Amino acid sequence: MTKDEVLQQAFSHSVEIQVRFTDMDSNGHINNGVYHSYYDLGRMHYFKEVLQAKTSNTLICQVNTTYVKPLYLTDEICVKNKVVRWGNSSFDMLQAIFKKTIEGEQLANFSVTTFVHIENEKPAPVLEEWKRAVENFKKF
Repeated sequence: MTKDEVLQQAFSHSVEIQVRFTDMDSNGHINNGVYHSYYDLGRMHYFKEVLQAKTSNTLICQVNTTYVKPLYLTDEICVKNKVVRWGNSSFDMLQAIFKKTIEGEQLANFSVTTFVHIENEKPAPVLEEWKRAVENFKKF
């Protein structure tokens, strides 16, 4: 997925993120590894608020992250979340971190993560109620 494709997406779920001093690296911007903890927070809120799931019974099997712009301690940011593909036992989630500016939001980076739904430590079909919940949430 490209930056332009991400900017064309309609995200219906967003989580505000507080940047902490410990998120910074020696160059004065947020450390690249910290972005994934932001994505984890966004995903946890998405599973709880959209899928109504306390646990997801999913494993991450692939992550592809693209860094567009650096972020700094004083930046106001949010993670936007969206399921972009359903498979039989897997699904892809697009997550994008946006920085608030005077002109509006600027894309800082984005990630596409593939999850596998598991039961008893084996791949299992993605729950139909999850698919319905995502479709219903998009309508708001």
